[in-house]
Amino acid sequence: MSGAGGNPETVIREGWFDPLRIAPLGDGFINQTLLVETGRGRFVLQRINGRVFPDPRGIAEKVQQVVAYLQAAAPGRVPALEPNRRGSYVWRDERGGYWRLWHYAENTRTLQALENGRQAQSAGRAFGELQSLMKGFPSPVEDPMPGFMQLDCYLRDFEAALDAASEFPRQAEDLLAFIDARRGLGELFAVRDRIVHADCKVDNLLFSAEGDEVAAILDLDTVMFGHWAWDFGDLARSAASAGGSFSVDRLIALAKGFVPAAGIDPGPDELLMAPRYITLMLGVRFLTDHLRGDRYFRVSAPGDNLRRAEEQFALLEAMERKEAQLRESLRRV
Repeated sequence: MSGAGGNPETVIREGWFDPLRIAPLGDGFINQTLLVETGRGRFVLQRINGRVFPDPRGIAEKVQQVVAYLQAAAPGRVPALEPNRRGSYVWRDERGGYWRLWHYAENTRTLQALENGRQAQSAGRAFGELQSLMKGFPSPVEDPMPGFMQLDCYLRDFEAALDAASEFPRQAEDLLAFIDARRGLGELFAVRDRIVHADCKVDNLLFSAEGDEVAAILDLDTVMFGHWAWDFGDLARSAASAGGSFSVDRLIALAKGFVPAAGIDPGPDELLMAPRYITLMLGVRFLTDHLRGDRYFRVSAPGDNLRRAEEQFALLEAMERKEAQLRESLRRV
C-alpha cells in the first residue's frame, strides 16, 4: 500500500499527454487533486490516497464502473474519466501511486457554503437522486475501507486508540464525557439496504456557473452499501452549519430536496438524528486520528485534528439546542 505517488507532471505526460500547466485544485483532506491544462482542454488529475484506501486500484476500478453506469443512466450527472495510453482508467506510477484523469466540467462552479435555499434544495435533490439511480447498479459494491460511516465501529476504534496512546491531551479530557453521553447514536441507522455516496459535502457538488442547480456530483470513491441517513446526515452537517450554528431553514430545504428524490418516507426523528449521527462520527474520527499522529486526514500543523474534533462537537451541541424547533419544522417535510 502506498501513500505517496510520483511527480504529477511525469504522470500526466507518461500516462496521458503533455501538459501545458498544472496547478493544485480544491482543498480536500484525502486525495491529491490537480487542474491540468493541455492542448486538448482542461482535465483534473487525481492521485488516490493509498494510506487511506487499502485497495486504491480496486477503488479506481469501482469508480470507473459507477461512472459508466451513471453516464448511461443520467448523462452528465458525473464527470467523465479519460482513458490513459494503455486504455485503462488508472495509472500506476514508478513509486506505486495510483492516478486517474477526469474531464473538467466547464461552465460549473464549486461552493464552499450554500448561498440560498434554492441551492440547498437542489443539493438535497442531487444526492437523493443518486441513491435512486444506483438502485439499478448491477455489480457488487465493496466498502472503501473497513467500518466506513459506521459510528459504532469508529467508537470502538477510538477506544483502541485511546488505550494505545501514551497520553491523552489534557485539553481534550472533557471530550471523553461528551462522547460517552452520546454513544446511543451508534445504535442508529445500522441497516444497509441501498447504495449511497457516503461523502455528501457541499464541495462535492458542481453547480451551474450562472444558476442554483446542481450540474454534477464529484468524488465517488466512497460509494458503498449503506443507510440513506448517512448521506442526508452528512449533507445536513456540511450544508446547514456555519460558524458553529445550525440553520433550521437550511435543513428543511435540504430535506425537501432529498426525501422525495431518494424515494424514502422517514419520520421527523430520523431526519433530526441523521446529522447528529454523522457529526459525532466525524468528531470521533478526527480525535482518533489526532491520537494516532494524524495518519488519515491531512494536517498543516499538529493539533489540527483536535481542533476539528472540537468544532464538530460544538456543532452537535448547536443541533441539540435547537431540537424542539427542528423537530416541529421537520414534521412539515
